Amino acid sequence: MKTTIRNLLIATLLLTLACEISRGQEAENSGKLLKEFYFAVEMNDILCGYSVGTITETFWEGHPSVEVKEDVSLKLKILGQGMNVSLNHLYYLNPETERYLFSEIKMSNGGVNLRYTTKVSGDSIWFTSTTRGEPKLILLDKETILESPLSYPHLMRDVVNGEQTEITYKVFDNRRGEVVEKRYSMLGADNINLAGEDYEVIKFEELNTSSGEKLTLWLDKADGGILKFQNPQRKIYLADPSVTKQIQMADADNIIFASVNKIIPDIHGITYMKVKAKIESTGEWIVAEDLSFPGQTFTGTVEENFIDGIFEIEPLRYDGANSPAFPYGYKLSESMLKYIEPEDLIESDHTSIIAEAKNITEGSENAWEAATQLSDWVANNIKGAIPGGGSAINTYNLREGECGSHSRLLAAFCRAVGIPSRLSIGCMYTTFYNGSFGQHAWTEVFMGDAGWIAVDATAFEIDFVDAGHIRLGEKASFYPKKMEIIEYRLGDGIANSVNIEIPERYESLIGCYTHLKNGKEFKILYQDGCLAVDIPDKMVLALDDPDENGLWYPKMTRQINFSFLNGQDGKVNKMKLQQLIPVPRKSELDQPSEDTPENLLAFTGIYFLPQASAEFKVYYVDEDLVLSDAFSKKEVILQPSDEFGKWTDGTTKREFFFEKGEEGEITSLVILDNLFLSKGIPISMVMSRIIENSGVDEGIKKYYELKASNEEEYIFGEEELNAVGYKLLSNNQTDEAVAVFALNVQEYPESWNVYDSLGEAYLKQRNKKFAKKNYKKSIKLNPDNENGKAMLKKVKTEL
Repeated sequence: MKTTIRNLLIATLLLTLACEISRGQEAENSGKLLKEFYFAVEMNDILCGYSVGTITETFWEGHPSVEVKEDVSLKLKILGQGMNVSLNHLYYLNPETERYLFSEIKMSNGGVNLRYTTKVSGDSIWFTSTTRGEPKLILLDKETILESPLSYPHLMRDVVNGEQTEITYKVFDNRRGEVVEKRYSMLGADNINLAGEDYEVIKFEELNTSSGEKLTLWLDKADGGILKFQNPQRKIYLADPSVTKQIQMADADNIIFASVNKIIPDIHGITYMKVKAKIESTGEWIVAEDLSFPGQTFTGTVEENFIDGIFEIEPLRYDGANSPAFPYGYKLSESMLKYIEPEDLIESDHTSIIAEAKNITEGSENAWEAATQLSDWVANNIKGAIPGGGSAINTYNLREGECGSHSRLLAAFCRAVGIPSRLSIGCMYTTFYNGSFGQHAWTEVFMGDAGWIAVDATAFEIDFVDAGHIRLGEKASFYPKKMEIIEYRLGDGIANSVNIEIPERYESLIGCYTHLKNGKEFKILYQDGCLAVDIPDKMVLALDDPDENGLWYPKMTRQINFSFLNGQDGKVNKMKLQQLIPVPRKSELDQPSEDTPENLLAFTGIYFLPQASAEFKVYYVDEDLVLSDAFSKKEVILQPSDEFGKWTDGTTKREFFFEKGEEGEITSLVILDNLFLSKGIPISMVMSRIIENSGVDEGIKKYYELKASNEEEYIFGEEELNAVGYKLLSNNQTDEAVAVFALNVQEYPESWNVYDSLGEAYLKQRNKKFAKKNYKKSIKLNPDNENGKAMLKKVKTEL
């Protein structure tokens, strides 16, 4: 249920965290080890990461060199999902100039694995990235700087020791593989204490005029080494070794989401939206003119990538009229050719992607039909997951990913069959956090004379995007400061959910559904013209009408569904929530049982869920297919269910099935996690709240009132009253507990258990006479009540 949108651009956010870390403390008995260093990483003032690095004398291709190695560990949480992120940096430096001769940046996070290398020879650079094996040659002029990870000698020379207070350099970006411009402004001198040491520092502001990223730097006045740097999203500073034992998880949602306190369940139905926004963005340089195009208008200012103004969004719905032919038949300008070529993380030249794209689009009559068929495939075959696949081919192989993964795969599919496509990045309205905008990515396809058409496979908007999408650019990011919805429309009219007549087919479903074990309340409501479910503390999801199996799926995802069950009276009394959890197959078993039947052998293996770092093992033993369940920490026997292809663990809580690939091989284990909720609000919750505030008499009075007038809206039963009584008993409110247990006896006089509970309360009250009376009654109704017999004996002998 948390995968409706997955809108953190992980690589962009994290790979920039520690590229310039440099300072450290002297290592004892180092030999060739010159220094080791530790840095702390904070987000939202939470210490969530650290780096450990070394500086060593060594050789690079036979020449004396300085090796700088750094390992960064981060703990983040996005939409409640925890992630452990690791980054590794390696540099070989010329010891005289501190220019690097070689650099490598690696990142690992679940299915996301990124690697960038730079090799320098004179004025030539060979750059390779994650998915493009062929090195790219870049020729540098004499003015381009290769920034050292150790210090900024050019700033010390030109600004601190020179006469300038502001200067712009051309700098090679060893993650993007291109030359960018960075502008530095000196902010003055200061003194800071880090890792127990005092430092005189020179403070600078760094602005990357290619990406819009802005940093504040604290450089050691002695040698220009970096001691600290920060931007509004993060802070990194020199620390001591203890930092490695102090980190905790930081919630990244505070950075990439902004609440607007307005719930619009039918997100697909939003056709117009007017939004007042204050946004910081990095990744590409933005000017105000970039933010207005057909379907979106911006009025306001953009200063150094800080956006302040009003967006009006009314996306154009394209019906495919005058679509280019397919195979793609529209002559492209030279500037458009890059959108049909492969690029980093969009491997449109990969043989698997080409083959699948051709298979999906076979028989398409025009380019729009082909593009929407590809979009439909991605929406229905790639499940939402954080961190997901990252690149297009990883996403295709894993069959899961966040919004960036979906969008890159769709772009790669389109390019593979010649349809120009690109990523569109900004934010999207969602019902998370009482209505909010969150960072998001989707895809645009070029339809000739119709121009760029946006689609969002992640949100199941196969051939359109709703008006809750605000586009910032192709490589932009979304760090909101404040967002406010001024106006919106659903369909052709002004949104208005007041006094809407509820269709008769929905009436019996609307109400509160409670999980009796944990007290969570889910609400089924009718709002803005559709049935919706309010998931507590999460979001509101609009539902499509039920499919042929009676399953109600949210419009935004197919990974959860709802169904409604009737009681003996024919009325709806329960709701079943089913979550689909795909667990990819990792490997075969090292030593499968030799007597495993041929028809079961394919199911055996190791399955791994990266989001939870959970491993599941399926194996055959003693004529049974057994699952080692990482969630329950138990070994369960898988039993074939009545439904073809499904298995159960002997309970109603979980079901399982195995997904197959194109060749019939098992690719994943899918866990169907079932949660059953009773319709109504437990009377125990109402009574406990009133008793706590107004006393037991008022609580019992409310019980009678609700039972007389609103019985269908509440859950009554002896278990509910017992729950209230035992809560009071545990709080040593014995007299109040006796009153509630006595009410339970009055309401359910044929139940042996209510007398047993009342006897227990009287026993704690030390009322021997009534304790004995109630235990006797309990045993009379249930001669097998051994606990009652033992307690009756205790009353007679000990009191």
